[in-house]
Amino acid sequence: MMNYTIKQNVAVVRPDYPLSDGQDAAKLINAVRFQTGCTAMLMDRSSFVPELFTLSSGVAEQVLKPFTQNKMRLAIVGDFYDCYQTSMRNFIFGCNRGDQVGFWENEQEGLAWLTRKR
Repeated sequence: MMNYTIKQNVAVVRPDYPLSDGQDAAKLINAVRFQTGCTAMLMDRSSFVPELFTLSSGVAEQVLKPFTQNKMRLAIVGDFYDCYQTSMRNFIFGCNRGDQVGFWENEQEGLAWLTRKR
């Protein structure tokens, strides 16, 4: 179902297939929590279907909602330059100001955000 490593008490997860809906996300969250005990996860942009990055598709809400509901912090890392249409850009900026889900350029930035003192 997934490959993972643990870095600084964060599960760096590479699922076997891209997450496409809330059910996929919930299964992954439960597996990570059970196997690692971690409450924070870092995933590459490629771990999600491309529709997640088109806000009007509704996929972002479906996939990210279980992370909030299950109190699993998530950093998504990758190049987001291509999804900087106004609505998605605002969504990313809003998430990055919060504490639950963040979008970062690389693993180092994502880990720093997940491990900072809150």
